[in-house]
Amino acid sequence: MRLKTIPEDFCVRELLQWPEVPGGNYIVHQLHKEKLSTPEALALLVREARVDRGAIAYAGLKDRQAVTDQFVTIERQAVEVKLPNLRVHPVGTTDRPITSRQSAGNAFEIVIRDLTPPRAAALRRGMPSLLKTGFPNYFDDQRFGCLRHGQGFPMRSVLLGDFERALQQFIAEPSPVAISGDVKLKKTLQLRWGDWETCARIARGPAYEPIFGHLLANPDDFRGALEHVPLRQRVIHAFAFQSLLWNRAVSRLLRGGVNSAQRLRLATIAGDLLAWKYLAPEREDKLVAMRTPLFGPEGDGGSEPFRRAMHEELRAAGIGRDDFARHAVPGMIWKEEPRDVLVKPTDVADVRIEPDEIHRGKVKASLRFSLPRGAYATMMIKRLFAPSWFAPEDRQDDGGDGGRGRFDRGGDDRGRDERSRDEDEA
Repeated sequence: MRLKTIPEDFCVRELLQWPEVPGGNYIVHQLHKEKLSTPEALALLVREARVDRGAIAYAGLKDRQAVTDQFVTIERQAVEVKLPNLRVHPVGTTDRPITSRQSAGNAFEIVIRDLTPPRAAALRRGMPSLLKTGFPNYFDDQRFGCLRHGQGFPMRSVLLGDFERALQQFIAEPSPVAISGDVKLKKTLQLRWGDWETCARIARGPAYEPIFGHLLANPDDFRGALEHVPLRQRVIHAFAFQSLLWNRAVSRLLRGGVNSAQRLRLATIAGDLLAWKYLAPEREDKLVAMRTPLFGPEGDGGSEPFRRAMHEELRAAGIGRDDFARHAVPGMIWKEEPRDVLVKPTDVADVRIEPDEIHRGKVKASLRFSLPRGAYATMMIKRLFAPSWFAPEDRQDDGGDGGRGRFDRGGDDRGRDERSRDEDEA
């Protein structure tokens, strides 16, 4: 099965409301983009419309390999941009910049290709159980670009007090999948690590110069050098490890509440996670009522069953609560934030099965649905194709994916590696 073969296979429309204020100082614009990440689209907007970047606010990031519609506010300026891959036009006025809190989520129109008819039929059969009892609100692979690019989790190294290793992961771990001169540079930095004069000479530019300038003056102060890593990168990597632990804690929690006959396996880049086919009504009620926040050292950890599961995961990672204060690095700080463990799609249309005009002899499935903010459409699709938790890993089914529910993505989704706390799956 294939997802995102072409950008039009993954269409996302932001569901956002703002208080309409005639004559307000903030002009609301609709931003339509194709094959651009949100940061790339905003850079184009700044250039084409001569807008100050600081005057622009948005509610969430949207995928690069997709066709997306979202909203931005621009302070005291109405603009229009018409480019082949970017269109921007004003749609209203309000009295304050928009934020992620105004987003109700996203509406999706998705095409899954390269399916055999039996696999497409299985997808259609799986929809009723998903609509009835939902699926786990896991973070999906888009949140873990650090694994795809071979860095691991610098945040874990920070919490373990290994600041040198964390810095290496940030700037000297060449990606096995990237195609750029940056890979060659990082390999060179690996070889020359510790020779800060040489590193400073070969790694030029605003991302590297402050780091190696600091190490030239303070050769062993890796903690201080981390403060010169761009703040956005530090925040992204802090969130990635926080999200990993949340996923694992939820999967651990579900082991005690999902009947073995109903267990499903969701394959992710960070490991397999447990889901359900059906939930008993009383179990669903418990999950809906349960507090399952992202871990923060100052928080209470949520409901007791989830708190126990999270503490087990922290212990397995070798991390204690005191490590957050003892090894703190600015920008790599966790705060407890709420996140629901169970999510259900809304506005779901019937699955449409048609011949796949791109893959001869195969069919495609078209889905239309909405999800709340922060939920991943790709995780919902994984749930629809998920095998039994106990299915042999090497079993081949008619989908040719080993029974693991994996799927290929076409194109380039690098934009999803650029994360922020306002993340929405798109």
